[in-house]
Amino acid sequence: MRRHVNFLAAGATALALSAMFAGTALSQAPLRSAGAMDFGPDGTLFVGDTYGGKVVAFDVSGILSDQSDYVLGRAETFEGRTIVEDLRAELGALVAAPADQIGVNDVTVHAPTGQIFLSGHRGLGPDTLPFVATVNHGVLSVLDLDALASSAHELQSPVAEASLEFGQSTRSYAITDVDYYDGEIFVAGVSGESFDSTLRRIAYPFDGTDAAETQIEIWHAVHAQWETRAPIIAQTIAEIDGTPMLVAVYACTPLVRIPLADLQDGALIRGETIGELGYGNTPIDVVPFTNPMDGSQNVLVTHTHRSANQIPLTTIASAEPMPVEVGNNFGPAGLTGAPVPAVGIDHLAMIDEGWAVVVRPDPLDPQTLQLHTVLSPFFFDRADHMVEMNWPGAADPFGYRQYPALDL
Repeated sequence: MRRHVNFLAAGATALALSAMFAGTALSQAPLRSAGAMDFGPDGTLFVGDTYGGKVVAFDVSGILSDQSDYVLGRAETFEGRTIVEDLRAELGALVAAPADQIGVNDVTVHAPTGQIFLSGHRGLGPDTLPFVATVNHGVLSVLDLDALASSAHELQSPVAEASLEFGQSTRSYAITDVDYYDGEIFVAGVSGESFDSTLRRIAYPFDGTDAAETQIEIWHAVHAQWETRAPIIAQTIAEIDGTPMLVAVYACTPLVRIPLADLQDGALIRGETIGELGYGNTPIDVVPFTNPMDGSQNVLVTHTHRSANQIPLTTIASAEPMPVEVGNNFGPAGLTGAPVPAVGIDHLAMIDEGWAVVVRPDPLDPQTLQLHTVLSPFFFDRADHMVEMNWPGAADPFGYRQYPALDL
């Protein structure tokens, strides 16, 4: 159940936020790109600007609206709701671009209200224009970022523009994920130095001081070597047995845990690889969630080319590190959790304990991108699949037919 929002308190908080933002060096901070996002205290939305080399904090408290009366689907029949049928087309109409020139880069949710936010870009190639959009009771709108109070932290080790082996831009990996925890921003990415893989730890509110930078080496079981260049792709921070821990997944796909206490400025550390989630694959999101069936704390790891993994925090705490200085292990191996049929999903974020929102291709038309809800902890929609019980007159072992067709 979504938490009730005290809007009188929220109004007072908005005034305090405005005062805080007004005292920063940047009153407005337009973006060159809009990528990874996370929410901080109250109505602060953090946006990673990969090409601008900064993290920007926007005060969106004035546009937040309680979404608890918006029906997300029907849990009894495992049916979600398509919030936006053709996401690229609707965003394109708002930013004056054709649907095929719209990219969606991340999705996040303001937990107290359940309001969804999307980051993306219009255009193709290096000269795209960024945007941040929100969904209020199913209606999309694009934010006027210049009208929002904001502040920014510039990365002190900007990444030079260069090409990787298959033409990817190094600059596009300057910021791969952004997470807020306990008064700090944790920014994964590359630093442009000889030891590329870097985790930046930035105090918030931004005060102009340099971020603490930790350079991280990991054992990559698939490649059978220690690696220092490819960055964390997706991460989250969880308290495990009372210890704040960074839970991170790298490309191709080591699962790593690192105590936050180890992330000190100038440190060169080795993260503990506790799982290999499988070669030929890239992680997309690492999402913490509470399993509504048993109350357990978990993370969900979604991927480009494999089923998702549901991994309990208790097993992350107790997992033995994978052996190092050994031969190739193509995985899955070590700690992998349980497979979850959350496949073909571009981005996922929890709305509340029972529902997640996903950006995904339409199951009937993969060229069309949807904004859709799925039920936790299964993270799939029964309406997407054809099974025996769908036929008229077939057995109904779970009693789904007692409910009328879902009409939202």
